[in-house]
Amino acid sequence: MLDVVALLKTQLTPQGAPWVDVDGLLQLSALDSKKAGRLPKLYVIELSENAKPDVRGSGPYLQTLQLEIGVICVMASVNGQHASLAPMREQVRARLFGWSPHVDLEPLALAGGRLLKLGDSYVAWLDRFVTEYTEDANRP
Repeated sequence: MLDVVALLKTQLTPQGAPWVDVDGLLQLSALDSKKAGRLPKLYVIELSENAKPDVRGSGPYLQTLQLEIGVICVMASVNGQHASLAPMREQVRARLFGWSPHVDLEPLALAGGRLLKLGDSYVAWLDRFVTEYTEDANRP
């Protein structure tokens, strides 16, 4: 199984970007602590994986799976004020939308987004992307 999160984190490396770092799920828990680190920052996490029915009908299984990945844009909020998240979100979309992380994966498609948290110290927005891949029981 591919580590899609690692591939996306590499693609989102902050060279020339409005964010300073890209982290994963484990670092996301530190956001509400005093150890949140420098902002703005991105977090890349797997959100869900859904399997479609077997294509063959009999014999070894052949299934398509849809993987949903979340990219969380986090920006500092000072005195209840924060800059627009739009520039970060636009750059994330420019780097990921239509990009294929691996030859075995379909290009990333948009799956929507939403405000995750608006707090005293930061604002967080979740953008979702989906890709598909095939699992074949005949493949070693």
